[in-house]
Amino acid sequence: MKRPYVWLFAGILVLGVALGTLSKLPRRDAPRPTPVEPVPKAEVSLQLVSDGALLPERSAVPKGSDVTLTVVNRGASARTIALSGYEEHVHLAVPPGESGSVTFRADHPGDDFAWLVDGVPAGRLAVTGSHLVEGHQ
Repeated sequence: MKRPYVWLFAGILVLGVALGTLSKLPRRDAPRPTPVEPVPKAEVSLQLVSDGALLPERSAVPKGSDVTLTVVNRGASARTIALSGYEEHVHLAVPPGESGSVTFRADHPGDDFAWLVDGVPAGRLAVTGSHLVEGHQ
């Protein structure tokens, strides 16, 4: 009856020595992740012409762009131009026959930002790009 225990003990001893020897062997390092290069920020100039409506009605810019917006008011009355979702950055009052400009960072991606002329939707801005933080998957 004692023989099976001797074989069991011998097997455990051999397994322990083998695992100890394997743990001392040099290991291959895991491949290091490739660093993500930051995407250079684009500078985009966007011109909107207003005479009650905006031209072009639809426009798009890449996420992270510094956008310089110029609005030319060709109408006979003053116009207020704003961008929904960016109200804190884009809000212009443009007198008739004049132009106004503002620069803002397009950092909220999406395709449903409304240009508002005197509070009424008159066009759309799409900010293209991922909702994910750069370098994350």
